[in-house]
Amino acid sequence: MLDDFKRALARVQSDYGFYIECQANPAVALGRYDLSTDERSTFLDPAKLAEALSRGIGVHKLPPVTIKICGTHDWVNRAAADPTPQDTDRTAMVEQEVRAVKRARTPADRTGAAVRLMELIG
Repeated sequence: MLDDFKRALARVQSDYGFYIECQANPAVALGRYDLSTDERSTFLDPAKLAEALSRGIGVHKLPPVTIKICGTHDWVNRAAADPTPQDTDRTAMVEQEVRAVKRARTPADRTGAAVRLMELIG
């Protein structure tokens, strides 16, 4: 059976939402895993995480992966304050366009909603 560190590494490889949650709220994301301080810090440091993933976890179905992280990234804005009214309005508009894409009945409707969504999110 896999230990919790390997189980969490496996989940990072297959669940992008979990990876983002590890960055945004590590206490919650990693709370159900029994990890040492060093293991927990691996999920917060891209270089340490890339190294751990490149070694693999010793499971046939999950071979080592190659990860290259370079440049400056703001994957998660940890310093974000409470959302401004503009952020709330933009979020509502994005959600509205996502719903429009999902309920579109014709390719033209779907394309229009998708284009509007792309314009909103950049």
